Amino acid sequence: MMHERIYTVLQRHIMMGKFSPGERLPLRKLAHELGTSLMPVRDALQRLESIGALVQTPTRTMMVPTLDEKEKADIAHIRSILEAEGAAKAALYRNNRELEELAAHCDAIRHSAAVDDLNEFLEANYNFHMVIAHASRISFLPATLEPLWLRMGPIVRVNMPDHEHFSKAVAFHDRIFAAIAAGDMEAAREAMREDVMTSNQLTS
Repeated sequence: MMHERIYTVLQRHIMMGKFSPGERLPLRKLAHELGTSLMPVRDALQRLESIGALVQTPTRTMMVPTLDEKEKADIAHIRSILEAEGAAKAALYRNNRELEELAAHCDAIRHSAAVDDLNEFLEANYNFHMVIAHASRISFLPATLEPLWLRMGPIVRVNMPDHEHFSKAVAFHDRIFAAIAAGDMEAAREAMREDVMTSNQLTS
């Protein structure tokens, strides 16, 4: 369905940092770039606004929100609670297919660090965390995390993580994966908490 496809494309653009904080997203320009009519783009923008990924300006143009330091810290705090518990439960409930997916995403994160590829890193990092959210078997966790991740994408892109950050990310994700694979709930919880809070230091 066209409406769902356009929503998914714009969601991915925001999450991958194609749009910067404070950037306006004119309806007609987006529709032209996406090769579609105004209606599916308008619907997608309104859906993204409803979950906080976009805000509306006084002129009714949608815009990527700009977060202050407290808002960034609050997002990290919420994520650290939700995702740490998700990792702990994933250590208990994950299946072999999910472990294989996590291993593949770890490989992609490692490769992105080796070649300093931010696009690959953002994609693999998001997928890694979402697999864990689903593996936790906590109802609504992936849907709850999605708007938080949508707020993060533009910030990470602007702050361009350096090679040191990539290296730390590899180590954290390897720790998280090892703990989940071993069924160690406490180790998974702590490694995820550290990963989230270290990521927040990048955007502050």
